[in-house]
Amino acid sequence: MINTIIINKSKFNYYGFFIILSILLSLLFVYIFLRKEKEEKRIILLSFLITIQLIFLGAKYLSIITSKGKYNLLNAGLSSYGGAIGLIIAILIYEKITGNKKIKTPYIMSLPLMYGISKLGCFFAGCCHGIKYSGPFSISYPHLYSYTVFPVQLVESIAFLIIFIILNYIYRRKGSNNIIYYTIIFSSFSKFILDYFRFSHKNIFLSINQIISLAFFVGGIIYLIKEKIKTE
Repeated sequence: MINTIIINKSKFNYYGFFIILSILLSLLFVYIFLRKEKEEKRIILLSFLITIQLIFLGAKYLSIITSKGKYNLLNAGLSSYGGAIGLIIAILIYEKITGNKKIKTPYIMSLPLMYGISKLGCFFAGCCHGIKYSGPFSISYPHLYSYTVFPVQLVESIAFLIIFIILNYIYRRKGSNNIIYYTIIFSSFSKFILDYFRFSHKNIFLSINQIISLAFFVGGIIYLIKEKIKTE
C-alpha cells in the first residue's frame, strides 16, 4: 500500500493549467447540453462571454473579502464559492437580458465538474492542503511543509466528479428541473464535510466555506420542497 506520495516543486503551472481546463471542460459540457436542446450557437457563445468574466471576478473578489483586504485583484487566489456565486449572477444577468432560461440547468450542473477538475490544481500546487496526516496516501510537499498531510484536494476532486456523474445519470433518467437543487444540495453538503479535513480549519468551529455551504444547502432544500409542493 502506498504510504506517502511526494509532490515536488515543478516549473509547470499545474494550478493555472487545471483552473483553465476545468472552465473549458465545463463550457464544453454546457455547449453540448444546449446544442442537444437545439439552442443556437450564438446564444451559447453570448452566455460564455458573460459567465467567464463573472466566474473569475467572483472568485477573485470573495478571496479579497475573506482575506480582509490582504490581497488585491492581481495577487488574490480563486475562491471556488466566489466563482460559483459569480456564475449564478451571470446566469441571472443573462436571463434578464435575453429572457432565455435554458442555460441555468447545464451551468449549475457543470459546477461539480469545474470544482472537481480545479482541485487537481490545488493538489499539485500544495494550496488548500489537508490536516496533518501520516497514514496511507499521505501527501508530502517537501518544498512547502515539514509535515505530511491528508490528500483532501484529491478526495474533493474524486467526490465532486462522482457527484457530477450521478447528477447526469439522474437527469437522463428523470429529466427533472429539480436537478439544479440536487446539484446545490449534494455539492454544498460535500464541501461542508470535506472542509473539516483542511489544515486551515484547525481551531475553527465553522469556516467561511462552511457558512456559505450551509446557506446553499438550506436554500437548496427550501426551494426543492417548494417545487415538490407545486407539482403535487
